Amino acid sequence: MKLSKSRNLYLICVLAVAVCVGGMPSCKNEKKDSRGQIDKKAVAQIGFYETYKYLDIAQDISNLFETAGNPTFFQSNGNYDGPAVCAAQKSDTAAINAIIAKYGPEILPSDLKLTWTLEPFDNLYELIALKTDTLGKPAMTGESIIEAKVTDTNGYGFAISITLDKEGGKQFSTLTSNNIGHALAVVFKDKVMSYPIVNSQVEGGKVEITGNFTEQVANDFVDMFYGKNKK
Repeated sequence: MKLSKSRNLYLICVLAVAVCVGGMPSCKNEKKDSRGQIDKKAVAQIGFYETYKYLDIAQDISNLFETAGNPTFFQSNGNYDGPAVCAAQKSDTAAINAIIAKYGPEILPSDLKLTWTLEPFDNLYELIALKTDTLGKPAMTGESIIEAKVTDTNGYGFAISITLDKEGGKQFSTLTSNNIGHALAVVFKDKVMSYPIVNSQVEGGKVEITGNFTEQVANDFVDMFYGKNKK
């Protein structure tokens, strides 16, 4: 089972054993640790979002920035088949956020949520088109996570491996089944950790999230999931 990746941010979903993207070596060197019990309040801040393809909202985005005077710092994304709307320097993200806040409610679809990636790629952050429910919530939260750990992907950075309970595994299976050919974004505290394209239904309740994390960053995330790091 394989999920294609978007740039260097991707999600690896596994069944019985870890499988890496695009023919990479099997992930191994799992860190064995004991952090206690998962902090349900912390993992509830994880959201699994369906996404829009940029092609489907390109006209809305064009109208938004045309209304704002077509600022020179906004450059639309060339990949119309993915969920990334644009890429921007960190210094420009606040100005883009201000435009979205001012004009977005009147122009953009009500279920569209534009959210920046957690980490930059080539010093640029990507603005991802998330799709929400009628209350602005994700399709699924991380409340069903029962375990999280750090894994070393052998030269491809460190990953965060999570295990879902039985009900969460079923929900995630349905979610991936309904989104084959579309990106599924993993969001934590309003930052997109990864947004892979779903190529097949994922069953088994085990998910591995990678996004060029250093070992320290991956461990910091897992610590937060266990309520041991409040940053």
